[in-house]
Parts: sequence; structure tokens; C-alpha cells
Amino acid sequence: MIPPTRFEPGDHITLRNVFRGRVQTVFPSIVVADTPELVVTWLPVDTRVLNGVTDSNAVNDRVKGHLNPEIMATKAWTMAERKWHTEGTLRIKNPRTMWSLWVFWESGMSAIRSWYINVDAAYSRTRFGFDTMDMILDVVVQADRKSWRYKDEDELAEALAAELITEYQAQEIQNAAAQALEIVATNRPPFDNVWENWRPDVLWNIPQIPNDWEEV
Repeated sequence: MIPPTRFEPGDHITLRNVFRGRVQTVFPSIVVADTPELVVTWLPVDTRVLNGVTDSNAVNDRVKGHLNPEIMATKAWTMAERKWHTEGTLRIKNPRTMWSLWVFWESGMSAIRSWYINVDAAYSRTRFGFDTMDMILDVVVQADRKSWRYKDEDELAEALAAELITEYQAQEIQNAAAQALEIVATNRPPFDNVWENWRPDVLWNIPQIPNDWEEV
């Protein structure tokens, strides 16, 4: 099936991380905006998602179920279902760039809890929605955008040592994180704090995992 040119606000789609031809995460989501410059999606709380884990009984235990470079290299993970347990999450991305900004709220969407820079590959449009690939490194930015911390730098080093990525790719990932941080920290649109006031449509239903989610 040929992917649609554009999705409409309110459409249910699926965002997937795909690693070397195998699906690694499945996030059913709702389209907020879909333009050449900006794709915004909403992941409601309690949405059922799929994650690749080393132990299907440990989907909520990040230490036991986390994918290490050895499992990644062999693609020997198990897909496990869980509910999105944080507050609903907004994901904002220029589809051509190598990062996205995730917006996390406090309970009841009373206030912004944090901004989360996720380094990920440019979007590939599919009949499901969009495919990308997680690039390991992340940056957690505080609500006021005045302080931040890098996350998973150790995993980036492990992926490099395991030859899952090259030296050049590791540098690209670090550069993307730094560029994203400069944009987010200086509150530049469309990644600015205007999103603090955004709220989902009360009539939106929770999106579902498609039956053929593993088809790449």
C-alpha cells in the first residue's frame, strides 16, 4: 500500500523504531500536525505500546529487560506489551532532522515536567505512520529550560565498542544532540514553550496497536 501524502489531525497512526529491519518499539499515536516541516503526535496515557526487551516478564523493569548491544546486534529481543504509564506525551519533530522533542507533563497536565530530546533518525513515512530508529543518546531538559543533563552516554559508548555504530555515526549523534539542545534551551520555535498550553481533544480515543505491526 502506498503511504498517504499527509495524515490529518486526529488520525490514528503508529510510530515505530526499526533496527536493521526488525521492529523494536511500537507507539500508537494521534496526529496533531503533519506538514513538510513539522510532525507532531500525541501518545495518550494508558495507550498499549510494544517494546523490545530481553525478558518478556520484565517489560517494566528497565534493568532486567533493557536491550544491551549484544542483544541488539543479534536482534534477539522479545516484543512485550505494556501501557504507557506516564502522562500523555507530545512528540514534536522536523521529519528530516535527527532528533525529536518529547513533552512530558505533571499529573493531570497541570504543568510541564520536562522536555526530552530524543536523538532519532529522520522519519520514513509508512502506511502505518512513521518509522525511525532510536540513536541512543538523549537529553533531559528541565521545565524552565535553564538546566539539562545528557542521558545514556554510556550506552552510546557501548554501542560504539560493539560496532553497532561507527565513529562517524557516534559523532553525528553527539552533534545532533548538541544542536537540538541549543534550539530547545533558547526556546526557538517550533520547539518553544507554546506547547505548554496545548491540550488534546477531549473526544480523541486511545489509538490501538495494528495487527500487522511487525511488517517492515
